[in-house]
Amino acid sequence: MKKFQYIFILLAMTVVVSCKKELEEKPYGFLSTTNFYKTEADANAALIYAYSILPDLDYYSRNFIVLTELPTEDVASAAGKSADEQLLDNNTVTATNGVLAPAYQFPYVGINRANLVIKYVPAITTGITDSAKNEILGEAYTLRALHYFNLVRLFGGVPLHLDPVDDISQTNLPKSTMQVVYGQIISDLTKAAGMMDENVRLGRVNKVGAWGLLSKVYLTLASAKATGSPGYDWVTSADDMYANAKQYAGLVVNSQTVYGLDPSLTNIYDVNSKFGPEHIFDASVDRSGADEGQYSKLPLFFYPNLNFRLPDGVFVPGGFNEFLTEPGIYNSFDPNDKRKTQLIISTIHDVGDNGGNAGTTMVLSITDAQYRPFSNKFNDSGWTAGQQTSANTPILRFSDVLLIYAEACGPTNDGYAAVNRIRARAGLGNLPPSLSVTDFRNAVIQERSWELCFEGNRLFDLRRSHQMESVLENVYGKTITGDPYYFPIPQAEVNQNPNLNK
Repeated sequence: MKKFQYIFILLAMTVVVSCKKELEEKPYGFLSTTNFYKTEADANAALIYAYSILPDLDYYSRNFIVLTELPTEDVASAAGKSADEQLLDNNTVTATNGVLAPAYQFPYVGINRANLVIKYVPAITTGITDSAKNEILGEAYTLRALHYFNLVRLFGGVPLHLDPVDDISQTNLPKSTMQVVYGQIISDLTKAAGMMDENVRLGRVNKVGAWGLLSKVYLTLASAKATGSPGYDWVTSADDMYANAKQYAGLVVNSQTVYGLDPSLTNIYDVNSKFGPEHIFDASVDRSGADEGQYSKLPLFFYPNLNFRLPDGVFVPGGFNEFLTEPGIYNSFDPNDKRKTQLIISTIHDVGDNGGNAGTTMVLSITDAQYRPFSNKFNDSGWTAGQQTSANTPILRFSDVLLIYAEACGPTNDGYAAVNRIRARAGLGNLPPSLSVTDFRNAVIQERSWELCFEGNRLFDLRRSHQMESVLENVYGKTITGDPYYFPIPQAEVNQNPNLNK
């Protein structure tokens, strides 16, 4: 079976333009429905088209990682790279920063594609079972919720489109409040969880993924309310939100057998293990794809611009050296933590064409201005040449949900057991017993920084726990200029839609 991400639905569907041209002419993308949405094949094709936005270069295969990692203590932008990335790294972000534009636009492209499925698939009555229809709709609701969850955490209140947009005049909605946006996210995910099964489909989400995303949404509301994070005054009860997060994370942890902790950290990120137990939901790619978005260049942004071999012998034909590991995250690990020793590469082997001798070991220093230890999480063990890799971007991993469960449980037996499972796999001892509720939850958030580094989670964890200043400025000495909790909506969008100022 062809992987879903390779089929861009050019048959039996009139796609107006390619994704990037969509953004120029029809900001939210649209397609003709006159002769479409007649069969189950049409419904599946439309759903695949909705998924195809996720691994785009300007979404999960690069831009999302840039936006969520550079402001934190995880990575810095290398000297001489994009000025917008340098400003993002320094937490000096204005509405004209070029990294913001796709971060705002691409979720809306995905939302519109999901809205098309949600609107038109229910009317298909020929050759499709109710269970097949429900599965397709559940996945579309989950995709729409994911996009809005990204938007509201990045920008705060945003316009809420619940119907397909087929004309630019329909894009001028005012911003909805964060309360309304979160309410829609919860509604979509709750509905989706009741429509989908637990079958695993590469690059697609299922019932377990909806449970996991719901737990993450509720944890965001809980911790933001408990810590006084800006924008969440409307949340009525942190305790209720923690209880909801525990409930849905508990379904993932205790009520299904499809997913679990992979005993091997390196196996999680090997492209040959995409069906491994950790992978609840990924933006899926393959190096054999014809266009970027079908394959990924994300590993190259972490790799040095040298030809070298990794310690396991895999040849790397040169990277972009764009993301430099920061001393903040690197030095915060316990020296024996396997997440540091196995997933951050600190020694490479010269292949003889970098001015050195073939086979020579090159030790990378975290203080080096050019070549530093780098993340090996985006790893394609079969990559031999060119810039096309099969490295997926994780959207939701089992360990992420297990730590959500731990944080929501607090310092109970269940909470300690969950976080200590993560620590045991990393080769570490248990958390200290008898921590206070606040200290325990902060310890779990710190554990998340080690477990999920470079995967697009740290910024959101710092924002929801009201720790942007206390961690980034006070602990790691970074500078924050402007609002650390919400990026401004891109100026180009405000210029086109004056209602965004209301």
